[in-house]
Amino acid sequence: MKRELELGDSRKVTMVGTAHVSEQSKKEVRETIEQLDPDLVGVELDESRLDSLKDGSGWRDLKVSEAIREGKGFLLFMNLMLSIYQKRLGIEHDIKPGEELLEAVQVAEENSIGYSLLDRDINETLSRAFNKLSFWEKMKLVSALFMAEEQMDVEELKEQRLLDSLVDELEQYLPSVKETLLDERNDYMAERLLEQQFEHAVVVVGAAHVDGMSEALKEKREYSVEPAGKGFPWLKTVKYGLPAFIIGMLGYSFYQIGFETGFQATRFWVLANASLSMLGAIAARSHLSTWAVSFVSAPFTSLNPGIGAGMVAGYFEAKFHQPSVEELESIAYIDSYRDLWGNQVGRILLTFVLVTLGSAIATFVSAGYIASLIIG
Repeated sequence: MKRELELGDSRKVTMVGTAHVSEQSKKEVRETIEQLDPDLVGVELDESRLDSLKDGSGWRDLKVSEAIREGKGFLLFMNLMLSIYQKRLGIEHDIKPGEELLEAVQVAEENSIGYSLLDRDINETLSRAFNKLSFWEKMKLVSALFMAEEQMDVEELKEQRLLDSLVDELEQYLPSVKETLLDERNDYMAERLLEQQFEHAVVVVGAAHVDGMSEALKEKREYSVEPAGKGFPWLKTVKYGLPAFIIGMLGYSFYQIGFETGFQATRFWVLANASLSMLGAIAARSHLSTWAVSFVSAPFTSLNPGIGAGMVAGYFEAKFHQPSVEELESIAYIDSYRDLWGNQVGRILLTFVLVTLGSAIATFVSAGYIASLIIG
């Protein structure tokens, strides 16, 4: 997909929309730059992603256990889920995601053409996307693991009709993700390009960015976004308020109603959290020892909003059942949600998410049960 733009100030832009896992896109990028010989090449990359593509590291150098311990489990999971969403239409063998972007940089260097990395820092993008997700959007993201997946020819990604359909699908399914991953970055990359000095630029971006970035360039829109997570922090309120509420109800049931009621409420809390958290670990196909850790720790960690049952289980699985180098390298090629269960990195992140989900369900169910005991 190519598009020619006149910016109205004697500058010209040729946009090349690519499918990020396509060998044909890689060839098209090289041929376009060599034929047009522009004085600038703009690329949908930031410094960290370029470094990762150049040295081939990416997931390979990731310390999964440390990332989970530092509270980055959901960010890793989201990164992986969105990567799979992008590749779910199929992936060609021997083509790494993003190779056509690296090809653009390499062709520019080979031909002594200046290049500019236009994209926003990937960590900022993922953090914004995660923080803007509503509770239900987070549940949709998890539910995608168990939904049927459609397989199509990856080259069809660049066909306008199908591309529009996919963007519309993302907007309907996860509107805040579409806003963060597409709309905001379109404006950001357009502004970065307009800041450069050039007469003719070839800009290499994912096909989904071509329309939005073209409009931003024509309108010379400025990049402006509101802080992510603006508004009442419902999730944080529930995260910290619900455990305090349950502890208060358990104490009340013991000291105001009677030992038997308090014991019954506590027993239900322990068994519900232990069982559903362990069920999450089983569903993730984690190791047997992680099942036991989830069962024992969940009733206590679920009352501590700073730790969480999923963090403990995921950290344990990552620390004591570490993925191999081969699994760390191959996780970037996974193009099906179901394949996560066949890779230890995937199982670790699934353990983190599904144990967290099991503990959350148990917490809400237990809160209702304990309240019914007190009221009744």
